[in-house]
Amino acid sequence: MSMRRLIKKIRPKLVTGYRKSESGAAALEFVMVVFPFFYVLGCIIETGVMLFTEYVLQSSVQDAARQIRTGSAQTANLDAAAFKAKICQRVSILVNCNSSVTVYVRPAGSFSSLKSTIPSYLNVGLKDDGTPNPTSYDCGQPSQPAAVIATYDWTFAMPFMSFLGNIKGNTARRLGGIAIFRNEPYPVTGSCI
Repeated sequence: MSMRRLIKKIRPKLVTGYRKSESGAAALEFVMVVFPFFYVLGCIIETGVMLFTEYVLQSSVQDAARQIRTGSAQTANLDAAAFKAKICQRVSILVNCNSSVTVYVRPAGSFSSLKSTIPSYLNVGLKDDGTPNPTSYDCGQPSQPAAVIATYDWTFAMPFMSFLGNIKGNTARRLGGIAIFRNEPYPVTGSCI
């Protein structure tokens, strides 16, 4: 028998045998789907934790800013470290607050001048080269507009999430909490240090 006849005789049986066999198909399909599935699941979880961290930071800034607005911080001669500790009371549950949260507090004569003098939250914290941006801690006087900004740099754990990044070459996202308010007309008994 020639080789061609042998191949023609065997080939249909081999091809139809493999075509009808389904053993191992589920395992192969699982392998094809498991890695993309867990990657997307990890990205969803990290995004959720990141947004929750930003919410807690914003809430902490609002609560701490209330002490400046009412004059409690000025009456207690609250310094920058103590004010940051007020913000870190809640945030430290999620992140290492003392070393990675930056706080910026600044008053102005009017809301329009405050708008032109306060920096973007992207400019509060460390620059991309690791040097710190200028910071401020001044609670202001009674009936004076003021702003409180606190930032935290979230470094992504999941790869390829750079589309959410806004600092460090899109490898991290700066989260921010902001409070802008007018101080109440409290009696002047102290000042922020």
